[in-house]
Amino acid sequence: MTVRIGSPNKGPTVVAIDDQLENLILLQAIIEHRGYTFLGATSGAEGIGLAAQAAPRLILLDVQMPDMDGFETCRQLRGIWALKATPIAFLTACKTGADVQAGMKAGGDDFLMKPFDAEKLLARIEHWTSRKPIPA
Repeated sequence: MTVRIGSPNKGPTVVAIDDQLENLILLQAIIEHRGYTFLGATSGAEGIGLAAQAAPRLILLDVQMPDMDGFETCRQLRGIWALKATPIAFLTACKTGADVQAGMKAGGDDFLMKPFDAEKLLARIEHWTSRKPIPA
């Protein structure tokens, strides 16, 4: 299910992939309030298609999802030529060193913990979206 409430902003696009609709609605409120365009998907497979189509400046990715976990989703996103240089930040409740290592090995660029502080999350989003995109 793609989350798209209201009209898109003019700022950089952030795609979030999380199987919990409540998390996507919260992220949308926080992210759109800062002027970013937000798109959300509730499954790894849907998120891959959405990201491939939207060409976002950042992908936020949960780890624990039923159809395909975030690590596999990340590997598949990295297999798409147009997304190879797109930053992927895991946003998850998984907190072990092994989880962080698995996320980085799968191709992730950042690892943010849930529950998150909105201002810290926005600082990381600003960091990743303000970088000049690398052509694919």
